[in-house]
Amino acid sequence: MIRLIAFDLDGTALNGPASLSAGNEAAMRAAAERGIYIVPATGRVKNFIPPCLTDLPYVRYAITSNGGAVWDIREDRLVCANRISTEAALRVQKILDAYPVYVEHYIDGGAVSREGDLSIAESYFGIPKEKLYFLTKDYTFTEDFSVLLRETGAQPEKINIMFLPPEIQSELLGKLKADPGVSLTYSNVDNIEINAADCDKGTALLQLAEFLGVKREETMALGDNGNDLGMLRAAGFAAVVASGIEAAKAEADAIVAPCLEDGVAEAIRRFALGEKI
Repeated sequence: MIRLIAFDLDGTALNGPASLSAGNEAAMRAAAERGIYIVPATGRVKNFIPPCLTDLPYVRYAITSNGGAVWDIREDRLVCANRISTEAALRVQKILDAYPVYVEHYIDGGAVSREGDLSIAESYFGIPKEKLYFLTKDYTFTEDFSVLLRETGAQPEKINIMFLPPEIQSELLGKLKADPGVSLTYSNVDNIEINAADCDKGTALLQLAEFLGVKREETMALGDNGNDLGMLRAAGFAAVVASGIEAAKAEADAIVAPCLEDGVAEAIRRFALGEKI
């Protein structure tokens, strides 16, 4: 019996960056009415989960920042956290400062950007127009990430590097992989997502399940991309949309319809609700 469903957003549950289809919502609601926890599990920071999910009365918990923080979004309360140490974040930032890359630090459920970077996101950092939505977060700003880290002792939930040219991505990956204090993943082919070592959506899923008194075998994970792999491995049952990457499909117990054809609804109805569709 499934008691908790954790689902990725971009490329899995959302039909666009802030749009949930009627079919997916209806399936989620039907599962919630059976007492199943409906849990967004995203690389996004808490304050950037779209209202199409946070406004749903049955969505209370959210795995955010690739497992860097799990929130009770109804009470705005942190359930658990797997943060990057201040020291590791400083080492990472020292590497990033040598490159012309757009960087975000996710701290305490919000996103931090450098002063002025938003205004040159497209012209200098090369963020494509169709991706500019992802820079519409409610940011706070700092003149220097390293100064912020040293002065506040902040421990980021995640450090996000967006839309990298392949040659820069490859070089950065080589340098960042050498740091034992962090782990690396991605949600697109052109980004790097940095979390604490041994942190991913899967570790957070198991932490939340324990908090809620749910057994591992009673959990279902739905995903499509690289930052979902840990969650797909950790869950009792894993489903991947047909539009997902091959590495994700290799972890799946079932392949369902593509994202834009309501694969999430199919997975919920077939494997959590036991419907024949």
